Amino acid sequence: MNNFRWGILGTGGIARAFAFDLALLADHSVAAVGSRSLESAQAFATDFPGAVAYGSYAELVTADVDAIYVASPHPMHEEHAMLAMRAGKPVLCEKAFTINLRQAENLVNYSHENQIPLMEAMWTRFLPHIHQIKEIIAAGTLGEIYTIHADHGQYIPIERALRLWEPELGGGALLDLGIYPLTLAHLVLGTPTTINAIATLTDKKVDLQTSMTLTYANGAHAMLSCTMAVRSSVAAVIAGEKARIEIDGSFYAPTSFRVITRDGEVTEYPKNYEGGGLREEAREFARVVRAGEIESPLMPHATSLELMRQMDQVRQQIGVVYPNE
Repeated sequence: MNNFRWGILGTGGIARAFAFDLALLADHSVAAVGSRSLESAQAFATDFPGAVAYGSYAELVTADVDAIYVASPHPMHEEHAMLAMRAGKPVLCEKAFTINLRQAENLVNYSHENQIPLMEAMWTRFLPHIHQIKEIIAAGTLGEIYTIHADHGQYIPIERALRLWEPELGGGALLDLGIYPLTLAHLVLGTPTTINAIATLTDKKVDLQTSMTLTYANGAHAMLSCTMAVRSSVAAVIAGEKARIEIDGSFYAPTSFRVITRDGEVTEYPKNYEGGGLREEAREFARVVRAGEIESPLMPHATSLELMRQMDQVRQQIGVVYPNE
């Protein structure tokens, strides 16, 4: 298989983690990196032999690469993903996909109209333990599922990540952390019939923490929470009438889980995975591009739009509004 050449747009922590995880794939490489400053791009590129550094995103998207990985802050995702697609480049765009549904629809529409591959980098959906969980559920092991609990709490003070505290940068717990519990609930139960949310806001009116209750047509409930005030267990439970699945922390990353039947029988599924797990989304997106498809069945555009719709609804209820959205 020919080497799949990545252009990395952005040089932050997630971009670096993605690039290093690519090293565990034999047929992927970092071919180019772009930043708002050439110095930042050059510093990033030194860790990836052969990578060309560019001092602007406009230059990066014209590079000889097979796809662009957009790793800028999510308020810039629409602009940067559109920049790459207009240059004819397939785009793997970090989550949250955008800051609202309107922006997400703009990207998806452009992708379809111009037949350019586009996928949200919701890496959780591509991990082996999630595939195992989906198979267990599909086999009927849990029976009818009635309850999901999932929380994602990280201690993120302002001095550690200023952008999460600034409304101009799409700050708050929901888009960065809450997307993971919402993704798990959607993966298992689909689209809810109702969403009810409460939050504690900061003095700049972004959510310090948010709790959500989602209800479904079969009577199921998903109790989800996210916070940047404390480090929580970051665990999840999927409970059905026959059995439940307990996913250890961090549930959204490579981890262990177990199935516990109603009678107390336990089957363990230990973590057996090398690396951080970000490469799985890269592997799937390369397959999409090479197959001439424009979206992945594992993370279809409809799912990205539905999750953005849910987060818009939550933000409306809790009173979080971003400037110029």
